[in-house]
Amino acid sequence: MKGYFRTKWKKGLALLTGAMILAGSLSGCGRQGDSRGAGTSGDGIGSPDKGAWVEKEASLAGIPEDVTLKQLCTVDDKVHLVTAAEGDGGFRLQEWELRENAFAEVTQKWLTDFIIPGESWTDISLMQDGSGVQYLFYSLVDREAECYRGYLWRGSGAEAKEITPEKWTVLDEEYGVYESINSIAALNNGSLVVSSWLSADRINGEDGSVLDSVPITGYYDGKMITDGENVYLCSAGMNGNVEGVEKWIGGSLNDVETIPLGQSSMFSPKISVLPDGTLISADNEGIFRCEAGTQDWKKLMSGLDTSFSLSGTWCTDMTALQDGRIYALFQEEGGGRKLLMYEYDPEAVPVVSTVLKLYAVEENTLLLNAAALYHRENPEVLIEVEYVYSREDLYDKEALDYNTVQQQINTMLMGSEAPDILVLDHLNKESYLEKGLLVELQDVLAPMEQNGELLSNIMEAYHTEDGKQYIVPLQFGFTLAMGRDITVQDMASMETLGAFLSGKSENYMGARTVTELVDLFYPYFCGSMVENKELNREALSGYLESLKQITDNSGLIETRDKNERDYNLWDLAYKAKFEMEMNAGFYDSMFPLAIADYIKSDFTAFENTFVPYVEMAVSSKSEYQDIAKDFLAFCLSEEVQGKDYYTGFPVNAGCLEAQAQIDRTDYAAESTIEIGEGAEELFQIGAYPAETAQKLVALCKGLDRPIKEDAKIREVLIETLPPYLQGVQSLEETLDKIEGGLKMYLAE
Repeated sequence: MKGYFRTKWKKGLALLTGAMILAGSLSGCGRQGDSRGAGTSGDGIGSPDKGAWVEKEASLAGIPEDVTLKQLCTVDDKVHLVTAAEGDGGFRLQEWELRENAFAEVTQKWLTDFIIPGESWTDISLMQDGSGVQYLFYSLVDREAECYRGYLWRGSGAEAKEITPEKWTVLDEEYGVYESINSIAALNNGSLVVSSWLSADRINGEDGSVLDSVPITGYYDGKMITDGENVYLCSAGMNGNVEGVEKWIGGSLNDVETIPLGQSSMFSPKISVLPDGTLISADNEGIFRCEAGTQDWKKLMSGLDTSFSLSGTWCTDMTALQDGRIYALFQEEGGGRKLLMYEYDPEAVPVVSTVLKLYAVEENTLLLNAAALYHRENPEVLIEVEYVYSREDLYDKEALDYNTVQQQINTMLMGSEAPDILVLDHLNKESYLEKGLLVELQDVLAPMEQNGELLSNIMEAYHTEDGKQYIVPLQFGFTLAMGRDITVQDMASMETLGAFLSGKSENYMGARTVTELVDLFYPYFCGSMVENKELNREALSGYLESLKQITDNSGLIETRDKNERDYNLWDLAYKAKFEMEMNAGFYDSMFPLAIADYIKSDFTAFENTFVPYVEMAVSSKSEYQDIAKDFLAFCLSEEVQGKDYYTGFPVNAGCLEAQAQIDRTDYAAESTIEIGEGAEELFQIGAYPAETAQKLVALCKGLDRPIKEDAKIREVLIETLPPYLQGVQSLEETLDKIEGGLKMYLAE
């Protein structure tokens, strides 16, 4: 592919990094100066028992229902909204000012009849300098160059004048794209500051000429904001994690002050700045204030008490007034919208009386959202979510040490620090059951199963031999199998795939290492190869024979160069002929299903297995077992399960059907895809038809067993399989070696 990745998402699918606005532990390290005390305000107002910041819904009265809310800002210390209305081959912008309890239109004359030739979701930025002159930036697709190009206009009185800098109109010779503008702000002196991937520029607001330019050497995320004299941007480290706010003094990258956030995050917080340089920051951790001239962030409000902690609701813009009030514009999944206001209430009384600890190995959006929603419905109860690995940690798979985590949780469970609620993903569930460390959940789950509220095929996999249940997954995924010149029946299982590939001269999957083959296929037979702590040789022999057939077609390589990779879904367009992709929900399925549509392939659930996510249990040591069970039931309810978190299909049957019927026509992306011999063509990802969504539902309802992973079994397979897969060791010899390698482990 070219160096430039031409991708533009519409609306919520941008959250593929998404519904990912919830980053960091709700009980983890805070910013500098964050006391994390329940009921205390970071600005020191009021007593510990009285006074707190509160969230209120502000009125959108006066704003038409059929317009798109584009921008929230402050002009002369008054809240302004910018909206977009489609029509006449494009869309018009309108500006509104909040007056008492309703908005009044204050659109300047030059903008009244100005039409942007795009769709209302197009990126725009309406700015105003100290003299009241406005500037409009927007970015549109240049269909001839197949990439985005920025436009800049100056508006004053009735006149609209294009002042697009000349450098924005020139295609890059190497990549064939225009300069990509990331952020822009207008200063009081009539100049503008622009940040692109390449440079930071100051632009003359009269004619768009570049006054000075400095190469960009850092990484930035989010919107550029200004106090009129200086600009501020969230800065990121080499790993892309947001670490602080950079203040470009006078709008110049030559004079920079960095204000650390106090912790690193994968996702940029929303920031706003007052005229004196006081900064406001907000994300799921909470709302914070940093007084001008300091680097001390004071916590105003816990994230759990705000909509910033809710998935399915995301903040699109934020602004603050000098009297302390903070306004945030939120978009809701399904198209809803709301304007929220945060202010200090000296009469507010904190009510938290019970705190439960929820322990998970990995950060999970559903858990964070459920904890926030439960706290809203039960203000006296706080569910503290603790996890070992954040989302950013998960990108470095080699650094994950689940064995150490297992030892840590074992120590916690045997001592006084036992959590109330456990998420058992990556932990030894069987050992906890054997030791009686988990509470029976039948009183909660049985009624929900009996009335059809929960998917019976998923729940049945968690029933013990005596019909009891101690663990329940909140979500699940499954592996989509697809390919060219292969039927659904032939790619439904290892057995049918191996039989189909046996004797085929064409390579369907590309050469793999033994480790890659084991990692790809062993989870599907890991649970079947051991029975009553003994190796099931008959079951394993069938899977190994199929694996040998698959390997014979693919070919073995000893190692893979660090700059190489095995085939993935993108390669189905021209060199791979069969691939498998884990999908975790209806939105998450859009990309693989777009590939399937592109190559005209059908698809199925490989081995009819599912991957359980968020396997929840209640600790038998908890003092609050009834509350913990109530929270678990809440996690299975429509209120929590009804959201598509991009992290799994819901186990709630009604929510599964409802999510399948969501209109995703406004969710789309486009890129380029290689089609062989250096050629590329445009590849579009969009909504799949209702029939496809219902097929996903049918596959979900037919899954009959969870996949399983085991570090020791994986290790032994990788050690013993090479001679067999190379054809120099018999199946019986291989089974003997596997059995010998696992003998002591299985006897434990």
